[in-house]
Amino acid sequence: MSPATTIRAEIINHIASFGHTFSSFGLASGINKGVISAILNNNPPKPISVRQIDLITKALGYAEGALYDLYVGECFVNEKPNGRRISSFLIRCAELGKEDTIANVLSRLMENLTYVTLIFSIAEQLYTSGKTQESIIFYKCVSEHEKYQHSERLAISQYRIFRASLGLDAELNMEVTLQFIAYRKRLPENYQLDALYKILNIYYSMNKWEKIEYYADELIVLSNIVLQSEKSRRLGKRPYERLNTEKPLVGYYGYGYLMKGSALEHLGRYEEAMKYVAAYADLSWVEVSDQQGQLLVEKFRVWAIANTYTLKILMGNVSILPEYTQLLQDHSQEVLPGLLTIMESANQHGFSVDDILEQFNDAIQEYEKDPFSDLSNGYTDVSNRIRCANLCYQIALYQFGNKRYREGIRSSLQSFTIYANINKKGGIIASMSLFDNYRRLASKEELEEYNRIIKGGCNYENFGGFVNSSN
Repeated sequence: MSPATTIRAEIINHIASFGHTFSSFGLASGINKGVISAILNNNPPKPISVRQIDLITKALGYAEGALYDLYVGECFVNEKPNGRRISSFLIRCAELGKEDTIANVLSRLMENLTYVTLIFSIAEQLYTSGKTQESIIFYKCVSEHEKYQHSERLAISQYRIFRASLGLDAELNMEVTLQFIAYRKRLPENYQLDALYKILNIYYSMNKWEKIEYYADELIVLSNIVLQSEKSRRLGKRPYERLNTEKPLVGYYGYGYLMKGSALEHLGRYEEAMKYVAAYADLSWVEVSDQQGQLLVEKFRVWAIANTYTLKILMGNVSILPEYTQLLQDHSQEVLPGLLTIMESANQHGFSVDDILEQFNDAIQEYEKDPFSDLSNGYTDVSNRIRCANLCYQIALYQFGNKRYREGIRSSLQSFTIYANINKKGGIIASMSLFDNYRRLASKEELEEYNRIIKGGCNYENFGGFVNSSN
């Protein structure tokens, strides 16, 4: 018996069991009795729409989607499946989380690769409506069956999978980035800009400074090209429609220079980094069309001031610390990266920052609690949490160097906790190693906490395979 017959048999059995007529079942389901009759008695039977199967399922007293496995046959009752019906059905399956049913339909559809276009359309509809996780199975189907490996459709599918897969696990984010990265140049320019922005964030969270330098250069070149192209189109005779990007173009332009400078800073090329900081210090020349763009111009101005101080401090210019700490007090969003810079420089050059630790004690205590752990903004929160962990680690180094072992042990445990929570393998190893250096000075409670982190916060068995990327 075919699935199409089975689903009709289910309806007929129910009607017989409850003594329904077509008229009474029509009232119970909200479907016209003539339609019920045509569905069950016509030869060939009238096809059942997705809306009708939902109404029938409810009238039968079943849970939503209970008859969907049987309904698959209805989608393929003709030699040429009805694209509109299949599209509606798959979207409904996605909404209800019926992945096995979706996989069944996709498997049958892919016997004819012309349906890749339909699957891509469904994926885009789900993704653009906010159902990013639900769209992944469809984009993966397109990626697996696309005939043309250099097609834009394949690149967009890989890009959507990449975006939807980013989360709070630093190592997993790196993995999905590596799977996607080869497709970035096949994307339309607006998606390329967004993709490079995300790629840079992921590499930043993993301290891959050479990679950041490389992709920052790529973003700088692309954003300059797009800015010039947009200017030409805007001044041209044809009607102008702004390129559709997630951020104003000034954001990508400034971010390329920001990340290039950051990479050079971490590679110890401070003087060279200063040149890139200057490139985003004043972006008022870039035409912006909305308040978001204006806010970004101002943000880059503040970041340039802060990063100029950062570079001078890293070069050992301690005299500007009062000015820098005042800047941090005036711009609270700069406190976390600013304190991290100060601690790194203090550990590198051996100067005292006890007064600064006291001045920002309340903020430091908040960072030690991993304040970004309850947020859900994917890789952005990973970057913030890594900064928190790095700050705790640098404070631990400073306290140990000043023979304040109690404070050092506490901060090393805090860094270990946060690194473990986000699976930052290099950080885990570094914080474990630091703690082990002073294990003999730890209290019983601190040793117990250390063991709890190992058992509950990360996979101890895999530590041997970790790659130290914390430096």
